[in-house]
Amino acid sequence: MPRAGRKGVDAVHHVVSRVCGQEFLLTDVEKEAFRGLLERVAGFCGVEVITYALLDNHFHLLIEVPGKAGELSDEALLERARLLYGKERKGQPLSMARIEAALRAGGEVREAMRGLLVGRMASLPMFMKILKQRYSILFNRKYDRVGTLWEGRFRSVLVENTRVAVRAVAAYIDLNPVRAGVVDDPKDYRFSGYGAAVGCGSLKHYALWRRIADNRGDSAQVVAARYRQFLYVTGADPRKGRTLPVEDANAVKAQGGCLSMAELLRCRLGYMTRGAVIGAKAFVAEWARERRGHAGGKRMKDPALALGMEGEALFVASVTSRK
Repeated sequence: MPRAGRKGVDAVHHVVSRVCGQEFLLTDVEKEAFRGLLERVAGFCGVEVITYALLDNHFHLLIEVPGKAGELSDEALLERARLLYGKERKGQPLSMARIEAALRAGGEVREAMRGLLVGRMASLPMFMKILKQRYSILFNRKYDRVGTLWEGRFRSVLVENTRVAVRAVAAYIDLNPVRAGVVDDPKDYRFSGYGAAVGCGSLKHYALWRRIADNRGDSAQVVAARYRQFLYVTGADPRKGRTLPVEDANAVKAQGGCLSMAELLRCRLGYMTRGAVIGAKAFVAEWARERRGHAGGKRMKDPALALGMEGEALFVASVTSRK
């Protein structure tokens, strides 16, 4: 799986992780707790959550991970630390008292504590480790259980930070509750970025809007209306186990048998098991060149699937290398 983009550069990732054995353990109460933890861990790590979908046995995140933590004052570091360590917990190795004492001490003690905290920021693997471990502890404590909660490691997809690529992956994530048969309309699912933005009346705070706006001056309402049309016209196809209506067959014929970009993307992402890179052809080609250098000269598979939308092309490339 691609763990990060170019070193020192902000990178957008689509991340998926499943409950062990794909058991349906996450009730609404558990999802609410997970969402709260997600917000705190993201704030500590400096990660921006663009959108998400929390299902009964897995979750999807579309996040931007900074390439570096940046210069943080002791005050800023303490503010972030309080998000994770503000509440004393039994067996917790770090506490705010210990952090504050180390920063006050100065010298090597201060630098060691700063290094420890900053080392847990601006990193996709560390963000996922903290998020999954902390939630496992909360879940196991509540239900008096032991053992792992999550199935293996997370899967990640590196996404080009462009309007087209981000919108396509966001739609795939926001439509997950519809494809799962939980709701008929993505706005009705409260445990997703889109559902929360609509249901909580916080459209203007939805991180996705500023990334997919056609124009900077567009209001949140305008962007939301366009995105909803995109969800329904391009992405919404929740049919499962039904025979295709005649009108749909006629539509496919009229399209020359071409699948929509959303259908292609859904098929590709559903098939992948080891991650991918999504973006324009030049973006994928550059990523593949860098990966060849890290893979000891092994060739990477060429971009395998072209996804067209509104005259703009997306390419998906498998990350599996071959000799």
